[in-house]
Amino acid sequence: MATKEAEMFYQQAMSFLEQGKVEKSIEFFNRAIEIDKDYVSAWNDKGVALMELGEFSEAVKCFEEVIQLEPGDNMAWYNRGYVLLILGEYQEAVNTFDLFLGRYSNKKDDFYKYALFLRAQGLYQLEKYDEALELVKEALKIDKKFKEARDLLELIGKEKT
Repeated sequence: MATKEAEMFYQQAMSFLEQGKVEKSIEFFNRAIEIDKDYVSAWNDKGVALMELGEFSEAVKCFEEVIQLEPGDNMAWYNRGYVLLILGEYQEAVNTFDLFLGRYSNKKDDFYKYALFLRAQGLYQLEKYDEALELVKEALKIDKKFKEARDLLELIGKEKT
């Protein structure tokens, strides 16, 4: 549990983040973390803020810190995989989404659906089209109108012909 002072800085950071003052929010996340280096929420939300700024390498470090502190934090695994995909680290992203999908229990919600899709994207980039196809089909079973998955399905079809 975070100290009251760290919690105060964290709440201010979240307020700045909600107002779109992302750089200012990072300053306050840093203050919260300086007070309590094990403050999981501050690390995670700092990573989200860094993603908004396009500072993906720094964001990954934040999500990895969350995973070190709380290995069971599913959203940190999801966020890590997402950022690794953006960075073009496809195999590591695929491995991360594997872990997320294996431990995430709500197989009907959007995070699960998107994790299937994002893992499929990584596999597509690695030219593992058959594996990617299976995941896209699984995502489309959850949501038949999932546009991004339909688009990827079309790309996979073109590669396989």
